Amino acid sequence: MDAARCETKEKIKRLKAIRTQLGWSEETCAHRLGVTYSTLNRWERGQVAPKSQVILSAIDHFIARYGQGGRHMRVVRQEEFR
Repeated sequence: MDAARCETKEKIKRLKAIRTQLGWSEETCAHRLGVTYSTLNRWERGQVAPKSQVILSAIDHFIARYGQGGRHMRVVRQEEFR
């Protein structure tokens, strides 16, 4: 497995961990990233990996914003995104 693919897998693991810590459903997180629920679900299950640089940048931004010590980290109700 090449380095870029390993890095992407690690980003998805981190994304899932943060999503879970925030208490967000896959649907809520997918909406925030601008992808469908089924796309995020396939990423998290390891069936496919995002390849678009735009999406990878969005994931990086999500991790930076909501990851450990992120200043914007808070539990968000799903109703806020419907």
